[in-house]
Order: sequence, then C-alpha cells, then structure tokens
Amino acid sequence: MKNLLGIASARLASRRAKKTQDVRDWLLAADAWGRVVRTVRRSSRIWLQYAHALRRSGQSVEAGDAYRRVLALKPGTAAAWTGLGIAFKAQGQRSAAIDAFVQALRIDPLSRSAREELLRYGARGAVPEAAHGRAAIADALAGLRLSLDQANIWRDEVEQAGIFPALDYDAFRKQSIIGPPPGEGAGLDCLSIRIDARGAAPARLRATLRSLIVQSRWNWRAEVLSSSDLRESPIGSMAHVEPRIHFIDAAWADESGYILHLEAGTVLNPHALAWFGWTAGETGCSLAYCDHDHMAQDWKYGASYSAPVLQPVYDPYWFDDALVCPAAFLTFGDVPGGGDRRTVLRSAAARGTVAHIPRILASNMGGSVSFVASAMPEGLGAAARSIAVVIPTRDNPALLERCVASLLAKADNPQQIEILIVSNRSAHAETHALLGQLAKRPLTRILNFDEPFNWSRANNVAAQETNAEILLFLNDDTEMLSSHWDSLLIATWENDDKVGAVGARLLYPSGGVQHAGIILGLDGDGPQHEARWQNADECGPHGRWLRLRTTSAVTGAFLAMPRQLFVQVGGFNELDFAIAYNDIDMCLRLRELGRVILYDPRLILTHYESVSRGANLTSQMLEWDQSELHTLYMGWGDACLRDPGYNPHFATGGYPFDGYRDPPLEEILRHVRHSASPEPWRVARRS
Repeated sequence: MKNLLGIASARLASRRAKKTQDVRDWLLAADAWGRVVRTVRRSSRIWLQYAHALRRSGQSVEAGDAYRRVLALKPGTAAAWTGLGIAFKAQGQRSAAIDAFVQALRIDPLSRSAREELLRYGARGAVPEAAHGRAAIADALAGLRLSLDQANIWRDEVEQAGIFPALDYDAFRKQSIIGPPPGEGAGLDCLSIRIDARGAAPARLRATLRSLIVQSRWNWRAEVLSSSDLRESPIGSMAHVEPRIHFIDAAWADESGYILHLEAGTVLNPHALAWFGWTAGETGCSLAYCDHDHMAQDWKYGASYSAPVLQPVYDPYWFDDALVCPAAFLTFGDVPGGGDRRTVLRSAAARGTVAHIPRILASNMGGSVSFVASAMPEGLGAAARSIAVVIPTRDNPALLERCVASLLAKADNPQQIEILIVSNRSAHAETHALLGQLAKRPLTRILNFDEPFNWSRANNVAAQETNAEILLFLNDDTEMLSSHWDSLLIATWENDDKVGAVGARLLYPSGGVQHAGIILGLDGDGPQHEARWQNADECGPHGRWLRLRTTSAVTGAFLAMPRQLFVQVGGFNELDFAIAYNDIDMCLRLRELGRVILYDPRLILTHYESVSRGANLTSQMLEWDQSELHTLYMGWGDACLRDPGYNPHFATGGYPFDGYRDPPLEEILRHVRHSASPEPWRVARRS
C-alpha cells in the first residue's frame, strides 16, 4: 500500500509539473519519484519516470545515471535512449547524444522524438537508413496506407524526403536536375566568354571547352588566354574545329557588353549560359555569379561531386576570400582587376547591382577542397577611440568579476575602456561587496536600476550615461578570450563606416559553439544561432563560422555599435522587447538604414549560458517568448522570414545547413530578382 501511495503522489507531482513546465515543480516530481525508486528498485517504468523528472528539472548528470539504470533493467527501451541523448545534449556531449538518438531509432524506427532531436541537433546524416530522394518520396507516399499514427510520421517523411544529409552531397547532385530558365534574356547579343588557361593542363581546358559546346544557348564566343605551348598542343585544334573558340596570347580587347569569366578546368552545366543570359536580361545587373562545386572524373564511372560552394547574396566581406570566389561570373563590360578575380568582383560590384543565381551551374575539376578562412584581416585600430561596456547584472558576482577582469586583461588600451554595470535590484552581500570594489577603478560606474527586469531599458538607461564613441552591450556571464579585442572593434569602423553592429563567436564552457551569427526565417521558426552545439573546431559550410562576414543579426550577449548610431535609432525597444528579440529588432533597424551587421570570429568569448537553455522554460516564459516573437513579426514581416546569407539549396527545416534541397523554380527566380535589388541586405518594416 505504501508503494502505491508513493506512486500516486509522484504521478500527481508529474502532472502538476507538466502543466506549468516549472523547474521547481519538476524538482518536486523528481523528489517524489526518487522516494519511490528507493523502494521499487526493479521497475524500469518507474526508473524511467524518475529519469524524465530529473532531466526536466535540470539535473542532466543524475538523469543520465537513471536512464542507464532503465537500460540495464530493460535494454530495448527506446524512450530511455532518447532521454539519455537529451541528457548528453544538456551536458554538451554531442557525439554521445547523437549515438543515443540513433540507438533509439534502431529500436523504434517510428520514434518521432528521437528523429526530431537528430534533425534539431544538426545530425540528419546520422538518421538510420536516412530516406531522401525521389525513390524515398514514393516509398513515403506508399506508407500512407498505414495506421493514422504511422501515416502522420510518413507525412513528415514526405516533407523531409527531398532533403539529402550534408554527407550525401554527391547523391543530391546526381539526382538534382537543373532545367533552363524561363528565357535567355531579352536583348542580349552574342555572349563573350573569357577563359584564363595560363598554366592550365590541356585536359582541363578540354573539359571546359567541351562543356561550352553542349550549351543550350548557342550564341557565344570564347577567347582562351594561353601560352604558345598550349596552343600548339592537340587542344589547340579545337579552334579549327569549333569557330566560336579563339586562342589569344595577349590581353583581352576591351568590350562593352556582358562577359563571362572562367578558368580552365571549370565545367559548366548545359544550361549555364542560358541562366546567365536570363539573369542579365531580367535584372540589368553589373555582376552575376552562380553556385559551384568540385568534381573528380572517372573514365568509367563518370563524375563524383563534393565541396559545394553555395553562395550568399553579395557580401564584400565574404568574397574577400579567394576560397569562395565564384567559379563562373558575369560582368558588364571590362572592369579593372589586373588578373585577380577578387578585384574584378569588387570593381564590377561597385558599378551597379549584383545578382546571385542559386543554381550549381559550374564544377571545378580536381576533387574536394578544405574550406578554412584565408582572408581574415589582421590590421588593428590605431585611433584613440573610447569604448563603453554596458553590463546588466543581478546577484551574479562570481561571473561578473570574471567578465570584467577578462575584458581589462585582454584589452590593448584598458585605460580607454569605460565600464557601466547596471545592478538590477541585486540583494546579496557578496554582490554589493564586489560592486563596491569594482567602483574604485577609474572609468567604472555602478548604476542602480531599481525597476522590474527589462533588458532593453536597463541598457538604454546606461547608454545615456556615457559619451564613448563605441558601445558594447555585454552579458555578465561572458569571459573574453581574445587579445586586442578593443583594437579589433576600433579597426572595424576605421575600415568601414557602413558597419552598424558587430557580434562575436561565443563558446560554451565545454568548448562547443553557442553563437556564430544568427539566421532568420528557417521554416517559419524564430531566429536561430549558427553553429549552436557544434564542436569548437568545426568551421561550418565553406568555413563560414571562422569567416568575417555579413550576417542578418547577432546576439545581444555581445553586441557592439557606434553610440551615435545607437542614439539615431532610438536605442533598444524597451516597450515591445523587454526580455527577448531586442537584439534582433536592433539589427533589423540598423539594416533598415542600410547598415551592415558583421560577425567577427576573431572576437571569442566563453558564454556561460546553459547548453540546454530553453528545455526548462516555464509555460509562462514560453508564452511570453512567443508573444515577443509575434510582435517582432508583426513589425517586420518578411524581414523575419528571409535571410540573404542562407542559400536556398540548404534545408529550410530543422538544423541550419544540415542538408541539401532542390529549390523550386519560382523560389530561384524570386531569389535572383531580390539579390539584384540595390541593397539586398536592407530590410523594410511591415506595411
């Protein structure tokens, strides 16, 4: 009877906790189940309930032990493997978490929770017997004759079936069919093609020329810049066989029309020239570029594809790296460059609008490449600009002390750094002792903020107390790891006054990545941090997590901007965004002015935010979060749903960059037209 009463009490506590999702209620439920398992030690079901309560109360280590006990009693419990994976995830143990989710799916292939965890965690390729491609869609549709529950799962599979895991790029490439554009571009005459074959192997030039000959657009003329040795080799005979091919040994003559730039070894899709022609005629751009990948050719088995370079809408920071320079791009007339493709791109972009064609229209011969950012600027600021760091805090003395100490220790000029600590009703004696100690430092001030918590208002109040040229809004649970961070910030605005805000690379204490920029609008979801939960040594697609680049938004945990600009936009919106999305709203308002939001991976901090943040939010907190997200959408509309830096080939659901899709034609055309607008990164408020 005692055991039955204990079980009933524990179930009642769990039901109460589920209603509120409050950590305190889950702690009570965990305590109740804990008393039960001490007397009923051989029941896997009771141990499972105990493990769930521990996990939801934030006790991930203890939950992991309880899940292992379940599996010792009953190894084939899929829910225990899923729960163990979530516990590992909360501890930042990425590989162990993925292995646990996979094991759950092996036991129960219909486990939606395990599958969704893998997709959210960026491990699409780890799904056992992952289904993708046209055959998989047919299988998925056939599955709709199953029971209702199974049919719902198959419905989700249908939606996911056209998405290929990142590791299956070759399969994706071979199943993707690139058709022609709606037209070839009204008013375009014969397209001039320049092929740089200096130092190229004859076989690679042959592949490029053969890909031109089979183009669906026939009106082109190619000039091949090459050495005399190459012209006199058998490849030179192609100029006698195909009258549209010409070899030259000097600089190209000046031209006024559109020119397509290639290098020997670039193999074009049969509709590549048609797409470039359509884009030029449709947009009147001064520069157009496409996506490309890398290929290795086997005489018997054909080509294999790897290392796709799926470009963003034009970003001068992104294209400053030769590793991501487009394999094929179109310019209007001659532009200065001196043979350097990056300089040609910059010069052409400066003349007018730039169009991005989200189609893989070219392949570079030579197989895979390793993307690591190679054009990271090294110059540091020399000007004596002042920086004010605004740090809201409430009874967090240990982390606050570490935060301030690391800022001053890593700065080049700590004597020019003003620190404004906003104490929001701190009550603990140790907090006040630390604040009193910090206040003794010159240029450090403690601002007492005796109001209910409002992140936006706290920062606005502090910003009014300084005349520093640069404002840095910083969480108190961060620790600066980068030397010269102040000089790096100063150099940003010395080099480019169009920058509106700068964000940093944030790491979890375990070393995993917490933030590498923010992506907007994936499948209608809210803003998502790039690279979240990835290992710190992961560089991301095309090395983007280690690349200085434009991004749609950055987190307010580290957000730097000119004070003058902060005043111009009216500070943070303290009425609509007291807790969340104030940083997103600020970045959108800066982009509304035509300013650039910059992610700088040279600025690295540890962020002591919980890896599992969000899992323990109460129902009231979730409701508030959704309310502020709705307010953001009502104010900005499509600006919340479109990310110029996210290529349409990437999966739009689940974890960012975790798979490839074939975007529909209308989406491609819409993207091309938007990319060629005068300021494609600029946003407008909802009308």
